[in-house]
Formats: sequence, structure tokens, C-alpha cells
Amino acid sequence: MIRRNLERMVVLLGVCSLLCGCGGGGNGPVTVPVKGVVTYKGKPVPKLSVAFLPDKGMVAEGTTDANGRFTLTTKTPGDGAMVGSYKVGISFVPDKVPEMPGFPGAEQAAESPIPKKYADAQTSGLTKVVDKNASKNDFTFELTD
Repeated sequence: MIRRNLERMVVLLGVCSLLCGCGGGGNGPVTVPVKGVVTYKGKPVPKLSVAFLPDKGMVAEGTTDANGRFTLTTKTPGDGAMVGSYKVGISFVPDKVPEMPGFPGAEQAAESPIPKKYADAQTSGLTKVVDKNASKNDFTFELTD
């Protein structure tokens, strides 16, 4: 009887371990720093969302500053991206969408300073490989028409 209860307890502890997870501290994916710059027609572009989309894993995102520079985030600010291959989408993120003239309350989309083809990572033609060596993860995207 004691042996049977002990066996049940061991099985129960094993199931609990699997459900709760183990190792790695449960802090999420292992990431490496990733940064870069986006230019269009040779000039840096602010207010762009840069999204790295993996075949599997978590998306990493960042927003360009006034100098076109970005730093990627996967889970915590500036943590970077997981090592691997990515398709990249870059889209405009306006501060405020202006109202349409003559239609109070109706909003219109602010015009993107870059071609719309870059907004979809599936069709942008942009790809990058994030390396475990962080010094290799400083990317430049020189956008064209």
C-alpha cells in the first residue's frame, strides 16, 4: 500500500514538472541583440515599424527613431531576436491620423514615406539571418522604389 502511494506521488510530481516546465528559469526565448538602420533614397526614415518574422518562433519588432535607427524587441525592450532566418516587413507608423476635410470625425490614413510593398514581410523581398554573434546583427535596409 505504501509502495503504491509512493509510485502515485512520483508520477504526480513528474506530471507537475512537465506542466510547470523546468530548466531555463521560464524567462522565455533566448535572444541576441539586433539593431539597424532604415534609409529610403539615401536618407534615414523615422517612425517606421520594423518586424522580423521567423518561419517558427517569436516575432521581433522595433521602431525607427529620427535617425532611422531601430533596436529589436522580442519579449522585453531591446532584448533582440532569436537566432535564425527572418522575413522582414517595414511599415509607416504615423503619430496621429489627420481628419478628412469636410467629414468631421472621419479619418484618413497618413501617407507612408516609403513604398507600400515593404509593409508585408511575405512580399517585401527583405530577409535577414540573426547570428548568435551579436556583432553581426547590425543591419542596414536601403529601401528603393
